[in-house]
Amino acid sequence: MNDSHIITVLIIIIICHIAAIIVTYKKKKSALTIPYLNMAIVIGILGFETITIPNIKAHHFELIELIVIGFESCILLFAFFAIFDVFNKTYVKVVNFIGFGLHLLATIGLFYYMVAFKFDSLY
Repeated sequence: MNDSHIITVLIIIIICHIAAIIVTYKKKKSALTIPYLNMAIVIGILGFETITIPNIKAHHFELIELIVIGFESCILLFAFFAIFDVFNKTYVKVVNFIGFGLHLLATIGLFYYMVAFKFDSLY
């Protein structure tokens, strides 16, 4: 994938996040768009990690990578809790909103990095 494809995907992801914010604001309550978007983003991140890690010859898991994978798994678990209405508690909503915000900030940061610097591929 080259720069234009990655930037296009990042813009689509940012638009989806903004649409989820608007839907949640208009409904005046917690909508299921945020857990669904969290689930899609986490599955994409974990899928990307699953595909690229075996291609790296001498890959050693660092602590920060393990923390990110664990946090993404936690966000996925709480997204499933919210979607299937297993636990309708406040902490499930809080973890979903924190994950949503962190995904949005990371996507905007990566978009800025891609626009500001020449970046051919992720690996």
